[in-house]
Amino acid sequence: MKNLAFLILFMSPLFLTSCDDDDDSNESTQDIIALAQANGFTSLAAALTQVDLVSTLQGDGPFTVFAPTDAAFADLLSAVGQTSIADVPDDVLTKILLYHVVSGEVASSAVTTGNATTVEGSDIALDVSANGITVNGANVVDPFDAVASNGIIHTIDAVLVPASIAQFVNTVLEPAYFNKNFSTLIEAAVKADAVNTLLNTPNLTIFAPTNDAFTASGVVVADTGAEALLDVLTYHVITSKVMSSGIPASAATLNGGSIYFSLVTSGNFINGDVEITNVDIESGSGVVHVIDKVLLPADETIVGKAVSLSENGEFTSLVAALTRTADEGTADQNLITVLSGTGPFTVFAPTDAAFTALLESNSEWSTLADIPLVTLIDVLKYHVVSGRVYDKDLAGALDANNGVATVEGSSLTFNLTDLTINSTVNITGVNTNTTNGVIHVIDAVLVP
Repeated sequence: MKNLAFLILFMSPLFLTSCDDDDDSNESTQDIIALAQANGFTSLAAALTQVDLVSTLQGDGPFTVFAPTDAAFADLLSAVGQTSIADVPDDVLTKILLYHVVSGEVASSAVTTGNATTVEGSDIALDVSANGITVNGANVVDPFDAVASNGIIHTIDAVLVPASIAQFVNTVLEPAYFNKNFSTLIEAAVKADAVNTLLNTPNLTIFAPTNDAFTASGVVVADTGAEALLDVLTYHVITSKVMSSGIPASAATLNGGSIYFSLVTSGNFINGDVEITNVDIESGSGVVHVIDKVLLPADETIVGKAVSLSENGEFTSLVAALTRTADEGTADQNLITVLSGTGPFTVFAPTDAAFTALLESNSEWSTLADIPLVTLIDVLKYHVVSGRVYDKDLAGALDANNGVATVEGSSLTFNLTDLTINSTVNITGVNTNTTNGVIHVIDAVLVP
């Protein structure tokens, strides 16, 4: 377990007595910030500067500040898996720092056992005993009663953390919550009301997108509804702890979908093109792996996706050809039904320009209707491979002749160096994910 003095105590009210304003020996010309800097609170000063609280604690006050030592800040960073105060999100750091500040000037001799409300808004628990003073279990140590022009500083040997933040410590959300590179992920989790589920479900694996990953994927939390965000976020979660050494070919996700892994020499990928960039960040009972894009759950079959794309001017000819097999063919020739089934299938989908070139190659074909149905069906089947084969998986799928069998019965031959099929057909787009397979785009129709 990680060591951190996060004792949240609830005691009787604290009655604080201010220092005697007439005690000239305690007067100082230095404000709290200057005094902290002069007394070696390097980490505290850096943290206050980072979140722009310097001017606040240079104000009139008066304030009482429980100031953690540099060693206390180092312990905090170690406990939450970070290496620098600069790594911690500013909003989190601000709440932590304000949790160390109480309004009013309170000397150690005036402290009594009980609770005091901090500037952050929640209470700290003080305890006075023969062994000294503690704050949430942290010890008040020498030097204390350092009087500034606008308050007083007491040194403590641990960083105090409010309960709203302490709940993330030693959980699967800890690596993201305490690192500013994942602030968008935490923002999304809060908006989707997923925090409690993720905090309270043991043995989770989270594939965590960075802030840059959200930007690259075009997912804007502010513009996305809570329900849609919840579907996306839970698509990044596996309900068991999976280390990188045990990543399977596929896994069910918390939202009921599935993600698919390509573990190849060039890297480890999910759904074809989302790369796992850092692995095995263990926290609590779970583990986090970092990814470079947001995973978007598929909600359409191969046919459904082709139809959707045809509405935007892509694959209209492919959809028309598939529809003809349904309208004119027998039940076993109906490729709409086949490619809407369980699969999985990999489809190399010709563009509309590719079908135009096919028609122009035969003087007897003016439209798709002119192609004999059996010929059209064989041509379409020649574009379909059984299994879910992302571009990263192609090398492992090839036989000794660099071929992959199609559902038509003959094979496609691949050159992976220049991404061509049968020497002349170019793969121009890859890894469109669907519920029952994957679509790759090609620039010519393949003819068996």
